[in-house]
Amino acid sequence: MIDTQQRQKEIEQIVVTQQQMRDIETRLFAAGMPVAALMEKVGGLIARRIQALYPRSQTQQVGILVGPGHNGGDALVVARELHFQGYEVSIYCPFSKLKELTAQHSQYAQSLGIPYSDSLAVLQGCDLVIDGLFGFGLERVLTDPVTTAIEQLNQSSQTILSIDLPSGLQTDTGEVLGIAVRATRTFCLGLWKLGLLQDQALDYVGTAELIDFDIPLADVQAVIGNSQKIQRITKASAAIDIPLQRPPFTHKYKQ
Repeated sequence: MIDTQQRQKEIEQIVVTQQQMRDIETRLFAAGMPVAALMEKVGGLIARRIQALYPRSQTQQVGILVGPGHNGGDALVVARELHFQGYEVSIYCPFSKLKELTAQHSQYAQSLGIPYSDSLAVLQGCDLVIDGLFGFGLERVLTDPVTTAIEQLNQSSQTILSIDLPSGLQTDTGEVLGIAVRATRTFCLGLWKLGLLQDQALDYVGTAELIDFDIPLADVQAVIGNSQKIQRITKASAAIDIPLQRPPFTHKYKQ
């Protein structure tokens, strides 16, 4: 039986590089986890978290930014689920070519009558925007029309939620690849990405939280080992190493 509390403590401390995350995902898919099923699970978890943070009664319109890869696919699952929950949803996708699975979600979203456009005007009136343009694995400097769209969003007063990483950040270094989304909140998927913890990324990440989609710890340990070089400090892990209990008459030379 899995100790869920202990697992959560361990997962919260793990930080992975881009290659490590790719290797962990490769193990998941090789074991039989369908890519489509994982996208459904991740998208569903994000959609439920959005509903908890931004109830429909307080959110007028939701805009979805869709990229060509699986980050865009995750965003489209979120769009569909929020649409079914009664949110007023609009989709911005400036790409004509999408990965196969993302293209299927795009086709279905349009069949539901969700407004869909390659013009940023479709997002006018949206008070909440979901960034699914580029997340994990981006290596190239962004260009138009994406750069113009991000610039306009960054200048707006809209609340922006990024999926995995704010679009435009390099996964390991946190480097801004030309321009990056300044997110209000970032939903990091599965395991903490190294780039989110870098100083140069802090202005873009906003409030970061982990969306745990139940990666088996055995797969994580098979890739990073039992003693990883980099760990994220949490309140619980910090408290273990800080001797808070001291008698009132102690001083700095006493242990």
